[in-house]
Amino acid sequence: MNKVWKALVVSCVAVGAMFSAIAEASNLDTYRNLLMNKKYTIKYVNITPEERITNKDKITLTGNNTMSNGNVSKLMYKPLECIVVSDGSNRYEEVGYNGFINCRLQNENGTYVYTKYSEGQKTSIWGTKKNTVVANRTNNIAYIMQGDAFGGNDMTRFLNAILPDDLKSAEMPSYRQVNSGWLNNGLNYVDYRSDGRNMEAIRYYFNGYTLVKIASAQFIYDDKGQMQARRCIIKVNEFSPTPAKEYLSLPAGVKDATKKPKKDEGDN
Repeated sequence: MNKVWKALVVSCVAVGAMFSAIAEASNLDTYRNLLMNKKYTIKYVNITPEERITNKDKITLTGNNTMSNGNVSKLMYKPLECIVVSDGSNRYEEVGYNGFINCRLQNENGTYVYTKYSEGQKTSIWGTKKNTVVANRTNNIAYIMQGDAFGGNDMTRFLNAILPDDLKSAEMPSYRQVNSGWLNNGLNYVDYRSDGRNMEAIRYYFNGYTLVKIASAQFIYDDKGQMQARRCIIKVNEFSPTPAKEYLSLPAGVKDATKKPKKDEGDN
C-alpha cells in the first residue's frame, strides 16, 4: 500500500508541475498575442531608469528651452512613468516624470512629437510652438526594421524579448525561456535569457495570470573590455487588451498646424 501511495503522490506532483508550467507559459502567451495583434494599453513605471550621461538634451525634453539648468535634475535618475496605447496602426507613447512628459502620437495624419508640461494648475503642450503641433510623415520602414517601441528602452527590450525574432529589430539578440516557478509570496514567474558576449536575464512576475513586474540583470562589456552590471525593475500597473482611445487623438485645445497635401487638378 505504501508503494502505491508513494507512486500516487509522485504522479500528482508531476501532473501539478506539468499544469503549473502550462499555466506559466500561457501567461506570457496571452501578452505576446496582445503585442502581435497591436491592441493594448500598457501603463508602467520604470523604477530604475538608465542614467543619463549628460544634460545636453534638456531642450528636447520640453520641446523648447523653457527649463532652467537648475530644474534639469527633476528629470534625471528619477522613476519614469510611461503609457503605451496601440490600436492597429494608431499608436501613442509617453514617457515622463514630475510634470514633464514626452509624447509621440501616430495616426492616419502621420506622427506628432510633442511635450506636455505643467504650468501651475494647467497643462500646456509644446510642439512647434506652445499648444501647436505638426505631423511628420511616419517612417514605416524604420518600424519594419526596428520593431515597436514601448516607451523607454528597457520596456522595449523586455517586451520584444518575448516576441518571435522576425517581429523585432535585427540588432536585438534572441531570448529564450530558461525557467519558471512559484515564489513564497504567491507570485509565479517566467525567466528569459539572452546569450552571447553581453548577457541579460529577465524575470516576468505574475499575480495569478496578471503581469505585475519585470526585473532584469544585464552584464555588458564596455569600450575598455570591462564588464558592467546593471539591474532594472519595472512595475506594471496595467496591461489590458483594450486600447484607451482617449490617448489616440490630440489633447483638447491643441492646434494641428499640419499642412494638408494639395489636391491634383483632376481631383474634385
